[in-house]
Amino acid sequence: MRQITDDQGRVWEAVGAEAVVAHMRKGAALAFRPAEEPAAEPVRTTITFNSPAAAELAIRAMSDKELRRRLDWAKTSAGVA
Repeated sequence: MRQITDDQGRVWEAVGAEAVVAHMRKGAALAFRPAEEPAAEPVRTTITFNSPAAAELAIRAMSDKELRRRLDWAKTSAGVA
């Protein structure tokens, strides 16, 4: 998990949310949830990983710029302001 701040100043957590991935296996999807609402349903992206460990590795390795871009796309797709 990593925290990222959007253009409106809201803090989000980038997480690997449980998902069914290729070949119907359990893996993870890149997702974001508001930091002040840890129980909130994450806003998911279309990026998937073969395992939760792979998701965590990728999230740690992504640049802040890339995470912000993915967060913006996820929010737009989900209709979140």
